[in-house]
Amino acid sequence: MENSTTDKHKYTNHLIHESSPYLLSHAHNPVEWYPWGERALAKARELDRPIFLSIGYASCHWCHVMERESFENEEIADLMNKNFVSIKVDREQRPDLDHIYMAFTTAMTGSGGWPMSVFLTPELKPFFAGTYFPPEDHFGRPGFKKVLAEIASAYAENREQIVTSSHDIFGTVAAYLKHSLSETKLTREVTGRAASGLMRGFDSAYGGFGNEPKFPHSQELSLFLRFGRETGDLSYLQAAEKSLTAMANGGIRDQLGGGFARYSVDRRWIVPHFEKMLYDNALLVNVYVEAWQITKSDLYKDTVATTLDFILHEMTDSSGGFYSALDADSEGEEGKFYIWTADEIQDVLGEDAHPFMEYYNVSDEGNFEGNNILHVNEHSRRIRESSDIKDFDGYLVRCREKLMEVRSKRVRPDTDDKILTSWNGLALSAFCKGFQITGDRRYLQAATRNAGFVRETMFGDGKLTHAYRDGVHSEGQFLEDYACYVRGLLDLYESDESPDRMQWLTFARTLADSAMELFLDDHGTFYLREDGLDDLIVRPKEESDSATPAPGSYMIMDLLKLNRLTGDRKYLMAGERALKAISGLLEQQPQSMTSALFALDYYLSGKIEIVVVGKGETRRQMLESLYSQYMPNKVVAVSDDGSDDLPLFEGREPKDDMVHAYVCENSTCKMPATTVHEFEHRLGELR
Repeated sequence: MENSTTDKHKYTNHLIHESSPYLLSHAHNPVEWYPWGERALAKARELDRPIFLSIGYASCHWCHVMERESFENEEIADLMNKNFVSIKVDREQRPDLDHIYMAFTTAMTGSGGWPMSVFLTPELKPFFAGTYFPPEDHFGRPGFKKVLAEIASAYAENREQIVTSSHDIFGTVAAYLKHSLSETKLTREVTGRAASGLMRGFDSAYGGFGNEPKFPHSQELSLFLRFGRETGDLSYLQAAEKSLTAMANGGIRDQLGGGFARYSVDRRWIVPHFEKMLYDNALLVNVYVEAWQITKSDLYKDTVATTLDFILHEMTDSSGGFYSALDADSEGEEGKFYIWTADEIQDVLGEDAHPFMEYYNVSDEGNFEGNNILHVNEHSRRIRESSDIKDFDGYLVRCREKLMEVRSKRVRPDTDDKILTSWNGLALSAFCKGFQITGDRRYLQAATRNAGFVRETMFGDGKLTHAYRDGVHSEGQFLEDYACYVRGLLDLYESDESPDRMQWLTFARTLADSAMELFLDDHGTFYLREDGLDDLIVRPKEESDSATPAPGSYMIMDLLKLNRLTGDRKYLMAGERALKAISGLLEQQPQSMTSALFALDYYLSGKIEIVVVGKGETRRQMLESLYSQYMPNKVVAVSDDGSDDLPLFEGREPKDDMVHAYVCENSTCKMPATTVHEFEHRLGELR
């Protein structure tokens, strides 16, 4: 610990040279924090001290609370500095550590979350874990001060017992992390069991799953859309629509600025936990695109557009990369940037205020600590229908613009401006899908800029950077970056209208080939990290979804789709082998493996290939028609003249200056369509 005399800070610790905004925010705590690395781990071994490992992220509200209450407390810091080697980790920079120690935390406590607080032996094996601790005993939670004192005493007096206990815990959880279950037959039945199991947790009153807090569960809603469409069971489609409509109308969606908060603290989606994550917004765009393709609801298309606009305006770097998150707090208060009193809105809108306030359910008493979170409900519909304002939508737009102008002058929540390749891959897909259904070229331009940035800046010497900020690249290779970015590149290949669109498919193949070399195990599944890392107590895998899609399952889908686009059987063989390897897991816990179920459905479904050769207005209209339809298992290949080096274009070239569109199912093709009407008829025959 350095006592700083050169600036306003009393303390400066070992985090001061890190690039992560989360770690830097703790650099002036009196705690002698270290970043994860050999320096800290060697010190723990040398002093034979337990490690206190704190894992969180920049936009985490309770991480900030624990910092204010405990890590800025000099008495608590003194306890930590004398008895522990304290290590702070940004979970977004080190998802492997987060995955490993969250498994232990959940096993020990029955639940998990952030901040994650884990006590380790110098050999990195955990022996005590929790999440948020208040400084003193409070609300049934033990105080952090007491926890520190008791663990320090126990380690000094009963070290051998603690070490033995840590070995036992490690053995149990490490076996879970290896996921070694016997193979079983690959069938569609697991999808039905997953859907019906999820339906049992569906909230029929307000949409979503369970009670409060409520998370979006984008992947599960996408599964409902897919299963409902395939089986004709309207209950699944209705459940998905109810959820998506409720979220789009609720306070979890920023009704002024667009974008979604991470979750709702209440059952009705009104009061959000205000942090905004790139991955949530990207995944939600994708499911709203699918819902629009099925329903053609204007609300869903508007939600896609406003969410992408939010990312463009608030989370896009000048380089083309996308930032990670916006904080929940500003000026030390959660949600202060987003909420309004009735008087504030009245002052801004004047005589225009009343219908707006009625529509967005604004009241003097408010719905959040005396303030208002704007949201829409059935009452709003009645206000619209009874209003004598001729252009009610235009009126709402004008009012929102006025409020946004005022809001823009408030103190903004902090932005976690590190660029994560995996989350950028999810966003890349979202911008491609958004362009496909809206035709807004800004979204395609954002996608191509992002792909160019990642290829030129985040990929070098055959390695894909996980995290990047201020010119600093993180170290190490992570499966999630390869899996998510390959998916984004495949979506970009299918969306890009330029003559050099093949570059994205080539880049996707390069990344997929590297992923198979770096992460494949002997059974055909994928590790989360490359081999030979001394700072991991177990080499983890993950095929079960969490807040983000499971990297291992996402990679399987990438390989299967690459096979259909390129004809290269190595991708089919690898994807098929991986599906068989996780078949036992799918059989045992299908509800938690939505991404794997999508890959399974893709594998078992008929091969649908759409090949369009030629250029001009007819091609544009054909693609517009294609992308307005819900066909989740298709592949699309487009070429100006059929000369692109892919088997799909063999013998297919435009004739007589006419666009030719080939619609093929299971390697059987219809006669090529040369008009939009013919093309739409061919597509209709697929159903």
